[in-house]
Amino acid sequence: MCRWTFIPIAIALNSVALGQVVNIESKRFADDTMKWSAQAGVKFNVAENTQRSISLGLNGSVRYVQDIHRVFFISDLSLDRVEENAYQNTGFQHVRYNRHLGGRWHGEAFTQLQYNKPLRIDERWLLGAGPRYVFHRSEDLRAALGTALMAEYEVDRVNDLYYSDLRSSSYVSLGWNMENNVQFTLILYYQPKVGEINDHRIAIESQLRIRATRRIAFDTRFNMQRDTRMAPGIPELNYRWENVLSFLF
Repeated sequence: MCRWTFIPIAIALNSVALGQVVNIESKRFADDTMKWSAQAGVKFNVAENTQRSISLGLNGSVRYVQDIHRVFFISDLSLDRVEENAYQNTGFQHVRYNRHLGGRWHGEAFTQLQYNKPLRIDERWLLGAGPRYVFHRSEDLRAALGTALMAEYEVDRVNDLYYSDLRSSSYVSLGWNMENNVQFTLILYYQPKVGEINDHRIAIESQLRIRATRRIAFDTRFNMQRDTRMAPGIPELNYRWENVLSFLF
């Protein structure tokens, strides 16, 4: 049996800047009891400060569970426009395989394609693998940490720059069901280049979800990322704050 969650409209009331580290951990499905799970969404963001920016987006996820094996696919695409400038695309496609190794240990392997025109990331290809450890899981609290070794290839055609690196990617994830209708999550990522610790990325994301009804939820999300190797003219520190009204079906 397949469970579908569809979000036809998500209106962001406030959105600032853009990030470049894809937060896969927050995209995981919490329910492991069904063989097939899927979700899809449509997003519309408008921000007004010194300039007006508009963002349109589509995203979806599919997950398959069979005994100790889990496979999931995530796709996210956004088109961003500032004032009268042309739309610029931002998004990623991610495939991940997870195998339960016994106890609290899991092994994971993944591949990903990412692109972010506003940050001058025309292509970023990732291929990696590593362990995951779930050190607490209950109805009210979930906590896990993991690390991976990943090969990375990045293209910036505007500046004619090409990077081929080996990085480690470590994270810690916390999820807290504060009440029946209130959930809070916090995720921290650290991605240094192997052998060159000054070249690194740090990302933190928090989300508070309040479900008004079974079909309506309000999310407030804050994402802040620092990348010491950004394209010329792009600041190292980027952040995004979103308040989203979601309709669930």
